[in-house]
Amino acid sequence: MVLTQRGRGVAVLVDVHEYEKMQERLEILEEVYKAEEQIAAGDGSAHEDAKARVLSGLAQ
Repeated sequence: MVLTQRGRGVAVLVDVHEYEKMQERLEILEEVYKAEEQIAAGDGSAHEDAKARVLSGLAQ
């Protein structure tokens, strides 16, 4: 539901469950953005190195 004042949208009323889902999606998008910044800065890991670290963590 969009609340208006003088014909312009000023607020949105959203179901709590839907709001929580939107917050979760936003958190994921923020993490993706941070990762992209790190990769652009040269702070990333090669795919094979990352895969090996994940697999070694699963084996423990």
